[in-house]
Amino acid sequence: MKTRFTLFACCAMLALSVGCGDSQPTNIASEISDSEFDEYNRMLQESQQQMVESDEAMAKEMKPKR
Repeated sequence: MKTRFTLFACCAMLALSVGCGDSQPTNIASEISDSEFDEYNRMLQESQQQMVESDEAMAKEMKPKR
């Protein structure tokens, strides 16, 4: 029992000591141009539309036939 507690305490101390580091968050969106941002939004909308169409097709296939 004492060995398990010691092992647990060591693991907890290691996890707490590693942490996330001191780096500051970065904003990568400021590094892209407006045209690249617009292209990304267009691709995102296209992908979402394909997902909607796929869901509709799957729902149509799953309907019980009478």
